[in-house]
Amino acid sequence: MRSKLIVAAVATAVIAAASATQALAWGCTAVASDGAYGYSYNWPSEQDAELTALQECEKRATTNDCSTEQCDPNS
Repeated sequence: MRSKLIVAAVATAVIAAASATQALAWGCTAVASDGAYGYSYNWPSEQDAELTALQECEKRATTNDCSTEQCDPNS
């Protein structure tokens, strides 16, 4: 009986860890040489977060050189 409880507890922990890994929310920042910036947060993929940050930067920039500064999961 005790071994069944241990197996159930381990299985629950593995499922919880897998769910937490899938729940990553990406955020990025982008900057331009004129000081303009863009940022994003809570996107399901790094690519979506990066594109959003670059688009936000381009809206503010007077130059055409926005680039991604950093991207982080769980942002």
